[in-house]
Amino acid sequence: MTPTSPTQSPATPSPEPSEQEGARVSRWRELKFGLFLHWGLYSVAGGVWQGREIGDYNEQIQHRARIPGEEYAKLAEQFDPARFDPDAIARMARDAGMRYVVITSKHHDGFNLFHTRLSPFNSVEATPWGKDAIRLLSEACHRQGVRFGVYFSNIDWHYPGAAPMSDHNSDPITPALEAYALGQLRELLTRYGPLCEVWFDMGHPTPEQSAAMAGLVRSLQPDCLVSGRIFNQQEDFLVCGDNEVPEHWFEGAWEVPATVHPDTWGYRSWGTRPDRAEKTREKIRDLAFVAARGGNYLLNVGPRGDGSIPEYDQEVLRDMGRWLQVHGEALYGTRPEPHLRLPYGYATSRPGRLYLFVASPPEDGILRVPGWVAAAPRAHALGQDPALDLACQLSGTELSIQLPPDRLDSDLTVVALDTESDMPVLPADVLRANGSLTLQPAQALAWYRLAGTHYGDMRRRVVAREWTVLAGHQRSWKAELHRSQAGPAAGYLISAGDQWLQAVLPATQDPVTQELGMLTLPEGAPVAVRLRSIEPGRELRDAGVELRLVPA
Repeated sequence: MTPTSPTQSPATPSPEPSEQEGARVSRWRELKFGLFLHWGLYSVAGGVWQGREIGDYNEQIQHRARIPGEEYAKLAEQFDPARFDPDAIARMARDAGMRYVVITSKHHDGFNLFHTRLSPFNSVEATPWGKDAIRLLSEACHRQGVRFGVYFSNIDWHYPGAAPMSDHNSDPITPALEAYALGQLRELLTRYGPLCEVWFDMGHPTPEQSAAMAGLVRSLQPDCLVSGRIFNQQEDFLVCGDNEVPEHWFEGAWEVPATVHPDTWGYRSWGTRPDRAEKTREKIRDLAFVAARGGNYLLNVGPRGDGSIPEYDQEVLRDMGRWLQVHGEALYGTRPEPHLRLPYGYATSRPGRLYLFVASPPEDGILRVPGWVAAAPRAHALGQDPALDLACQLSGTELSIQLPPDRLDSDLTVVALDTESDMPVLPADVLRANGSLTLQPAQALAWYRLAGTHYGDMRRRVVAREWTVLAGHQRSWKAELHRSQAGPAAGYLISAGDQWLQAVLPATQDPVTQELGMLTLPEGAPVAVRLRSIEPGRELRDAGVELRLVPA
């Protein structure tokens, strides 16, 4: 079929967020590691009801044990947390290397840890304690230099105008509950200082309800981010499944909610405590893996009913903090390296330094980095004397680093490579453009997002594909988009560095090719070329679609 003319010139505006929008998300992404606190009336029960140990998530003990609402509400009479020390909690988080704290302002049971004027079922009016936990902790976090956020349940088992309790928690939001929730959100957003995020959870809101809640957050606190469980693509950051450490790459901001004890988020008095060193190692590795892929890691502990943090959990956080004091430079302020494939681990970088995370040390003790195109670097293991260089050898484009057994960290070894090159490694998946080049989906790195209307509906979908292209002496390239099969009308954006082109392929029963315009590729330097939907965040419909670069 004869190529059609381009629909847009190379001056297509970038679809990236505005500078202000990008800055607020970037600030959140740099937090990296946070403390999640599930605390409420369920903490008083501690996983036990009428002498019987209740399994599964103990913050939902009302549902798990089928406790009538009026009986469950009586736990408020026992809520008198004499050992709740908000400054100690904020210090604990800070010393663990955590940069933000998120607490359950209201969980599914409808009990409010803040002095809401919309219900007496709160920690001030319904308990002998008589204090506003959200105010106390928010002020303590401010004093300790830690950011503060709140969890907010979209469902409410106590509110009489809400849908009844279910087994899936993906219940519709009634108009009455929507009005109640918006009123409570307004209180949280106007009475407790700046929030870094509102962590919405569960329910099955309509697109209009999701937009209303997210819009309220953005109107009252523009720097506060909205979690993925607002659903209907109204989020500022994605939220993975509970305790999920994803193996794929997410585009944009995202967060992993994890808990020290994976079978519960609320306090469990009868739970077993595995070997602390093994637990610490597990959580350090999960944190490092998530942060190295560009995500934030929000780690939960469940305070007791008296407000104290279990000693085991404190020790795990303390041990993580010790590791981060030495290795944190490899996480904070670094960028991921998605194209550097290492059989023994993963990598991050900052200008002048590449960090190798050695999750599975090779049997011969040699770390190999393929595609090295700079001079041999200096290398040392973090936590060791920087003057104790590790032996490096460069053979062609493969760099070998000898890692002596006495330089291994029992939790996770990180090796720092110092180099004067801005790009010392050429990705293994680089595509060389010495003539016409066809970029096919199978050759690309897939970038994903999560989307759905409720928790059970959330699914992963490809929103962009990325190729690393290395051009020779040719600098000017004509870009064409080709679809080899029948397909519906679809719009696409193509980026190469800071250049953008767009195209709309018409609905056809035949193959179709469209000229997009011209791209300039730097000589001898790799550039990321991306293909995505013209609708931001939408699934990339690219079956049979390939991008062609033709020398101009």
